[in-house]
Amino acid sequence: MNPYPPAMAPDRWLPPGLMRTIRATTMRWGLASAVLGLLMIIAMPVFGYLLPTSYDVTTVVTVGLGSLASAFLLLSGIGMLIARSYVATGYLRYRKEYLAIGIQLGTVIPGWLVTIAFVLWYIVVVTTSGNYIGQEQLHFTVPIVLYLLLPVVAMLINSINLIIVFSLFFPSPRRLSRYSSRAA
Repeated sequence: MNPYPPAMAPDRWLPPGLMRTIRATTMRWGLASAVLGLLMIIAMPVFGYLLPTSYDVTTVVTVGLGSLASAFLLLSGIGMLIARSYVATGYLRYRKEYLAIGIQLGTVIPGWLVTIAFVLWYIVVVTTSGNYIGQEQLHFTVPIVLYLLLPVVAMLINSINLIIVFSLFFPSPRRLSRYSSRAA
């Protein structure tokens, strides 16, 4: 057995301009995503129980799925805020880019699955079950459509976060040379 710990791999150098871009972009998008996710977590139950379908027993499921999709946006934003610290020393810390992209993938994939389940559940089960205000079937009104779009918007923003993190932490050679030429 080797009594000495293995040598750590060196951190990866990135141009200072790219470091500033990473820190600024992850801060802006992470903060905006986290705040929007928190607002959507609050809005889903409030608006879900104000709709004409709120008397349906299965509304609890749609409110829960919508809130869960919004929670994934909140977690994605927090992940971006944490990723900002991976470049604090002037170098990209060893293998932290994989952690950043893993956090984003871990929120995007289940988030889209929950959003699809939410939309299908609401359209198929809630809107076709029972009588609503003297109607045989519920018509899609503006509040219902907006309620259906909340988790979809959350997941679109979450997908944008994934694309941003990937482009920042895995820069193309062209982007690296562009930022390197600025530093010189």
